[in-house]
Amino acid sequence: MRRALETLNAELGIERLLLEGGGLVNGSFLRAGLVDEVSLILWPAIDGASGAPGIFHSADEEADGPAPVGAMRLIGSDVLADGDVWLRYRLQA
Repeated sequence: MRRALETLNAELGIERLLLEGGGLVNGSFLRAGLVDEVSLILWPAIDGASGAPGIFHSADEEADGPAPVGAMRLIGSDVLADGDVWLRYRLQA
């Protein structure tokens, strides 16, 4: 994944990438140390189903310890229409 991002930067000049994967893709990028910001939008709804998908998951071979995130610093928060809340965090290794 790191090499793919380096190629995107070198060949196309891409410096910022929005990751909108599922939990496994997001978790893989997080464990590789390739996530520097997390943007969450919370809206007033309750599911309550067991096994509901999460934002970050790990493949079984990756699940032997926590992701390499030392701290999360809130860098922004906004209340949106209908009571939605947008939170942005900077991840620190």
